[in-house]
Amino acid sequence: MKKIYIAFIAAIALVASLYSCSNAQFGELYPDPSKTSTATCDKLLTGTLYAGNQNTFNSYWRMYTWDNYFGKLAQTIGFKNNSGTVYYINDGYANDRWNNFYDILRNFRVLENVYSQDNDLDNKIFVDLAEVFVIDHLSQLVDIWGPVPYSEACYLGINFDLASSYAAYDDDKDLYTTMLQRLDALYTEIGSLSGSISANTKSKLAKQDFLCLGDLDMWQRYCNTLMLRLAVHVSANGTLTSTGKQYASTAASRKLVTDLDNSIMAKSDNDGFKYYENFRDGYKDINNTASQAIIDAMQITGVDDPRLKVIYVPGEDGLYHGYSTYETDEQQNERAGSAHNTEETRYYARLNGKTFTYNNFMESPVMSAAEAWFLLAEAYQQGYASGNAETAFKKGVEMSIKAYYKSNMNSQQTQTSSSVQANDFKATEYPSDASIETYATEVWGAYSNKLEAIMTQKWVHFGILQATQAWTDIRRTGYPSLYYPADGADNNGYKTVTQRVKYPNTEASNNAENYAAAAAMTNNDSPYHSLFWAKTIN
Repeated sequence: MKKIYIAFIAAIALVASLYSCSNAQFGELYPDPSKTSTATCDKLLTGTLYAGNQNTFNSYWRMYTWDNYFGKLAQTIGFKNNSGTVYYINDGYANDRWNNFYDILRNFRVLENVYSQDNDLDNKIFVDLAEVFVIDHLSQLVDIWGPVPYSEACYLGINFDLASSYAAYDDDKDLYTTMLQRLDALYTEIGSLSGSISANTKSKLAKQDFLCLGDLDMWQRYCNTLMLRLAVHVSANGTLTSTGKQYASTAASRKLVTDLDNSIMAKSDNDGFKYYENFRDGYKDINNTASQAIIDAMQITGVDDPRLKVIYVPGEDGLYHGYSTYETDEQQNERAGSAHNTEETRYYARLNGKTFTYNNFMESPVMSAAEAWFLLAEAYQQGYASGNAETAFKKGVEMSIKAYYKSNMNSQQTQTSSSVQANDFKATEYPSDASIETYATEVWGAYSNKLEAIMTQKWVHFGILQATQAWTDIRRTGYPSLYYPADGADNNGYKTVTQRVKYPNTEASNNAENYAAAAAMTNNDSPYHSLFWAKTIN
């Protein structure tokens, strides 16, 4: 990993130190790519991937600031109901997430430009793979904000035209259409290129691609499963339902992420990129408490979900209690108070340290097999594609159970605490396939509404590691149906659950004209404006 870092650090220098495509100071900060010999397509692929690392890995910043907020909205983490920050997000956090995407996009624009200049078809694969990654992060931005700058954004370092660098916001419906079209084309092109690239390019790709290690079959699966995710997202509500169904049907017939071996996972690394330490710092003491809504879903059949003991550690009474939105402030204060503030007296269940907080080799899901199977189950159940929804649902449950057990079993700890770790369950093998099949069948039968079954189990799978995806699913389907009490504390005007995030304040000041147009499309930039594909949750 250190060698990869050294190899692409010069390429990253082309686009470093920039945080808004529209800030007037940036003109003098961009070096001219045509005047350096270090900006090569292979290194710029790595630069694009690396620019997105803090929102691809479960880093401290992502988990403690950004996903902490969405974990509350999705109720995948335990939290106090009257904290004053249940529904309010700090503008600085929003600004950081916004800027990070445009760091990714700036790298990609330089990559596109370098490729257009060398015109070496052998380098096209680096552009295609980077674009898949860019679309993944772009879709996350669109799902959070709605309209965002994209088609005109981040060209200042290419054309050096400051006047045109104040990028207009693309309509989110247009962006979804473009993303689906591009993923469809990229899937085919990656497959075609995989059989024609040179041995030298394959060697470079294996060295520079630290996400899939140059495995183009995995990139195709990533690309197509991402297309399935986005297609399903817009198939139920809004103006793109027919488009979504068309692409969902196409994606369901192609290669997808299907098992643990071809899941797209960002791997922590003891040789320089120690993301597990950052995750632990954010979660070992803060937001370490279980969600009662998750526990309820994991006990829906009357027996414990096999994942329960590898996700949580029970309280002093041996039972799993989580923070509940139905609890009063007094109840939460008492149950988390001085009488229950040690490991031995703890009332609330906490995260299993061997799976999460003290797991030096915890992997961060980018596109998991469980999600892919749940997407297929939804597409089959809703008639977007032909297939057996129950079979796909059971595979989703199986892949989720095995993914959490794999994380737990692969845990290798260099730091331990006997008082913290004494009660943490460590598995030695997966549950048997027969027991998983039995459990999945019982869960399927526990719901009369099969879409609710699919979405609830997918939400359980997302858990704390993919809270933003969990929140998106809740907004678009209404499942699981959760209770959102009013935040009774000082809440900056955010008393109830929001539908989107307001644009960062820097956009209003740095890109005022285009921001005003985007605000007009989002009910004056209201956090309570529902996006075109979403239902209103309350």
